Amino acid sequence: MLGPLTFERPMLLLLAVLALPLGAIVWYAFASMSRLRRSTAIALRTVLLTLLALTLAGAASVRQTSSLATIVILDRSGSLSRYADLGRNELGETVSLDGAAAEFLARAQESRRADDMLGVIAVGASPRVAAAPSRLDVASRVLPEVEGSATDLAGAIRLAAGLIPPDAAGRIVVVSDGLATTGDPRRAVEALVAGDRGEPITVDVVPIDFAVEREVIVERVDAPPRAASGSVVPVRVQLRAAAPATGTLRLLREGREVDANGPLPGRGRRITLEAGTRVELIEVDLGNERLHRFEAVFEPDLDDAGEAVADRSLENNRATAFTLTPAAGSVLVLDGVSAAEPTGAGMTLPNALRDVGLEVEVAVPAAMPRSLVAMQSHDLVILQNVPADALDETQQALLEDYARDLGGGVLFTGGPQAFGAGGWKGSAIEDIFPLRLDLPDRLVIPEAAIVIVLDRSGSMADSVLGSARSQQEIAGEAAARAVESLEATDLVGVISFSSTPTTEVKLGPNSNPERTASRIRGITSNGGTALAPAMRSAQSQLKDAEAKTKHVIILTDGRSQNAEILPMIAEAMRDDGIRVSTIGVGDASDNDTLERVAQRGGGTFYSVVNPNVLPRVFLRAVRVVRSPLVREQPFQPRVLPTASPLTAGVESTPGLDGLTLTRFRDDPGIITAMAHPEGEPLLAHWTVGLGQVAAFTSDAHEWAELWLDWPGYRGFWAQVARSLSRPDERPIGELTASLDGSGARASIRLAAEDEAGTPLDLLSVPATVYAPDGTTRDVRLLQTGPGLYSADLGVDLPGTHVIVAKPALAGDALPPVITAVNVPAGAEYRRLRSDRAALESLAAATGGDVYELSDLLGENAPDLFARTGIRPREARTPLWPLLLGWSVVVFLLDVGTRRIAWDRLIDPEWRREIAASTARADSISATRIRSKRDQPVSDRAPVAAATAALSDKDARRVASEQASKRYEAQRERLAAIRAKRDEVEKGDSADSAADEPSSGLLAAKRRARERFEELE
Repeated sequence: MLGPLTFERPMLLLLAVLALPLGAIVWYAFASMSRLRRSTAIALRTVLLTLLALTLAGAASVRQTSSLATIVILDRSGSLSRYADLGRNELGETVSLDGAAAEFLARAQESRRADDMLGVIAVGASPRVAAAPSRLDVASRVLPEVEGSATDLAGAIRLAAGLIPPDAAGRIVVVSDGLATTGDPRRAVEALVAGDRGEPITVDVVPIDFAVEREVIVERVDAPPRAASGSVVPVRVQLRAAAPATGTLRLLREGREVDANGPLPGRGRRITLEAGTRVELIEVDLGNERLHRFEAVFEPDLDDAGEAVADRSLENNRATAFTLTPAAGSVLVLDGVSAAEPTGAGMTLPNALRDVGLEVEVAVPAAMPRSLVAMQSHDLVILQNVPADALDETQQALLEDYARDLGGGVLFTGGPQAFGAGGWKGSAIEDIFPLRLDLPDRLVIPEAAIVIVLDRSGSMADSVLGSARSQQEIAGEAAARAVESLEATDLVGVISFSSTPTTEVKLGPNSNPERTASRIRGITSNGGTALAPAMRSAQSQLKDAEAKTKHVIILTDGRSQNAEILPMIAEAMRDDGIRVSTIGVGDASDNDTLERVAQRGGGTFYSVVNPNVLPRVFLRAVRVVRSPLVREQPFQPRVLPTASPLTAGVESTPGLDGLTLTRFRDDPGIITAMAHPEGEPLLAHWTVGLGQVAAFTSDAHEWAELWLDWPGYRGFWAQVARSLSRPDERPIGELTASLDGSGARASIRLAAEDEAGTPLDLLSVPATVYAPDGTTRDVRLLQTGPGLYSADLGVDLPGTHVIVAKPALAGDALPPVITAVNVPAGAEYRRLRSDRAALESLAAATGGDVYELSDLLGENAPDLFARTGIRPREARTPLWPLLLGWSVVVFLLDVGTRRIAWDRLIDPEWRREIAASTARADSISATRIRSKRDQPVSDRAPVAAATAALSDKDARRVASEQASKRYEAQRERLAAIRAKRDEVEKGDSADSAADEPSSGLLAAKRRARERFEELE
């Protein structure tokens, strides 16, 4: 039954007023209809318009409900499980947190009514639903495991609010120690008070108190963010002890221990701590390095049993800091030629740069730094013949951030495994690359036909390393990226398999890689594992394909049915010119069989334990299939007159023996300094953010063999390196960042001044914060004093948060300033007391209650489903589905009213005419029958046939139709008579007004009128 109505947009009800003018229009537009039909049409139009107005106005039925949904948030973080003492039970056993939670939930259910609901959320580093709001028994539910290294109470409160049904009043009960390390619970509660539910949600709290009596914490390490090269800087280590303790303090720099003035050099400093805070000062000689990362570690003394005497948690015994020196940074060369071998061919370019006085560091691509702080040590990064799969996603994204935000230089040199040949097409780095990696069809002959065979069995739905991503999602992403790296002329097919194979993408040109990638990403997991039918399907597609190279790449995480025949199928495929490579994912894959399949199929076997590296492995598997996109033919480079600083003073160079194929990028900011005689680019560069990015499509050793004896070889590369390197500019000030006492928020402060020491005002200071997990966010520093700019931000993720400020004065960019704040690991264990006051403030903000756990577990436990302070909830049921359905019905009736002359069925005159016509038809039929009887037999046959064909029912139907036609004809005749009479009357009026009337004419008209009246 519908209750009172309410409207979301009541002003739209005014649309119903349109029914008045619409009714008038219908009355005059349908004048030919009878009065009944016109009235009905107007009524239906009015009802239809009213229904539509109610629908658009958001009509809803309101009813009150007394149902109450109570959501219990159980804190299962590490601090509570490790430090809280819940007492002992009747048997003298220590009460566990899970045991107390189960008893608490059981007691809570005893007082709830039949229409009340109870839900449970377990919270640690993230909240997880243990039981959605239900009227069933939830006390016996097994609580889910949560990561205990943090406490996200704010996220748990938001999740609980979202679980409360809209037709029930809500109450949230928080059982916690109040130590939130992620988010702001108070803000989450304030959002509930100002929410759009109509009634605020009550938050009750159950504080669990504890106070740690023995613990040592390394609270922070303070080092100057910037210092002169070779100087001695003080490093301050702040420790806090809950009770007297002894141990060893060690200071590490880049993983190596610094002499901390101990009894033995390099063995740490022995310290004795009293209860409270203590600061240890250690002086460190920085040397000539650019970046100095420090880590302080406290090692407590152990007793005879091997346990720490005065320390319960080791997670909070370390903290980090760093110092930068403004000396010129080095050139980092990532060697994809000879893997940084000291005597390898890849050392040719680094040695030439060293000869001209540049500091050069050579490393394998995988050793590239993974943070902007570490990248700060280098002014230029050179990638020599580096394929895309040699760097992971974090490192690729870091190159862009390094150039765009830090102003560093990046130089790509070519080779058989570089650029498009190295799978860089479709990667994150393609956005900053100064050349296009996709080639026109005239340059590329179809080389490869590849069929990707993906396992989609049920086990592929398993999550990866505890994350929210499944193996299927990561495998799909890896295959999708591999497809996006291929050329449009390559042939690509995709087959997924579980118990049976499915052709997701039929083998054909890779003309639409985005659509293929989308199809791959949409594959879902279900069923068993049967690889053999999928391999045969791939073989049938590739057998007759026109391609130089045919390859099948198989990915699976399990053991296939009929595994013994798989190597034989692979060998048959190899006989057809098809190579087979396999990728085994996880510990459960049948690696022995997959390796034999790859061997018999002439391919390569890849074993992947961590599915997160699948994208790189898949890209490598695809890259080795294609022929390199290179042209190995001698040519004479052309130096173009573009005034590029990279080729200043260079008029000509010796010949080169090859280059990696690319094409020009259509951007006015790109400078092409050198080119191939046939039009392919050789050297191009452009500005990306604050830095420079360049690409040299040949190499510096093998294809450049003639260059090695060229006197200008070292000078050319030195000029390129110096032009691309980050300029050695003095920053406008010092940027610092520090944590507050909670360890969850940081303050950023920039003191800006010019060379004379005068504060710089009115600066625009945007900044980017790079979190340890690779995510970024933008903040803006606001001026708080002469030359002072500051901002606050939350930093609840452990690790190094890098802040890059990019000040500008009147629109002109100034040198960026970098700093970092280190959020120590073990933040969950850094506070030695529970925070009852924080929990009580949550209850006070919503008018909730504060309970004690002992009371809730006692005999007279308070009622968590009591209605005190909770008003009945108004439940709104939207009526638009009902109104829309009736609108359709009324619309059909309106159309039928206008299209069908239903009013004739109830017109008495029309019904009398039908009856008379039916009687005449019966009379005629009887007359015909009598005539037929009087006819000779020979003449009766046609009449008998006609009579048989026309039954009495048919005769009545025909008579009715004829009567209807006569009725309409009579109506038309009557209308014509009336029109003629009106015309005659008008003529009479005109003749009466004439001065000379004609008696004969008047008499004739009179006789005509009398006749019309007679006819009428």
